[in-house]
Amino acid sequence: MSGSEPRLGDLPDMVGVELRIAQILADKVYASVQQPGMASGHYTVLSLIDSNPGINQSTLARCMYLDRSSMVPILDQFENKGWIGRTRMAHDRRAHAIQLTRAGRTALKQADRKVRDLEKRIAEQLGSTKSEQLLSLIKQLQTELLVLQDG
Repeated sequence: MSGSEPRLGDLPDMVGVELRIAQILADKVYASVQQPGMASGHYTVLSLIDSNPGINQSTLARCMYLDRSSMVPILDQFENKGWIGRTRMAHDRRAHAIQLTRAGRTALKQADRKVRDLEKRIAEQLGSTKSEQLLSLIKQLQTELLVLQDG
């Protein structure tokens, strides 16, 4: 089979496979517009912190559909870059309130401009109707996957 394309069987007809490929491609494209040191998903985490000053790690992880321990290295990276500050919460000394620093807001602002431009370019390529349909279908799929996960 060397030199020729491999047979894919039913893989191109599987939603999960196509979603994974789309995610890989999206990660590469979005990484190309983000500033150095900002990995896939960092924009979303910074945006959530910006929209929810004082959010705790558990809530942030839940918003991202990650387990709490997965947030630790991300937040440690952000803290090392000076993008966030963490303070102990008065009502629960084990929890930390997370907020963006000035450097974090600057990093988010720079990334936001580029990400929104890329989102606009994608929507233009798809056309507004298809772009809206795709977003709606993705949200419906997320809902169904949550049902399957909990079921």
